[in-house]
Amino acid sequence: MINDKRQNTITKYKFYIGWNNQTHKREIKKAISVLNDFKVLGFNLNKNMLGYWDNTQESSFIIEVINTEDINLNDSIIRDIKLKLESVLKQFLVLTTKEEVILIN
Repeated sequence: MINDKRQNTITKYKFYIGWNNQTHKREIKKAISVLNDFKVLGFNLNKNMLGYWDNTQESSFIIEVINTEDINLNDSIIRDIKLKLESVLKQFLVLTTKEEVILIN
């Protein structure tokens, strides 16, 4: 039997962030400050990542933001956050992805 109930979907954004290109240190507190400046109320942080860029190993981290009615993010705001992260953290690129997630009720 097929269930006719609608499934709730939300949008999840991820920011993949490497170390500062000048200091070679992860700047997690600065990244959190950027999200706070944009009034992002909640997010997840995976700070134990190992990344590679241009054949070089670097410590990296991922920030996940789930869009809810309370947060009300959109692609334009996420792009602004991405650009600010790149500038403040001295990143060549903050890889940013968008994913539609189905909630389990």
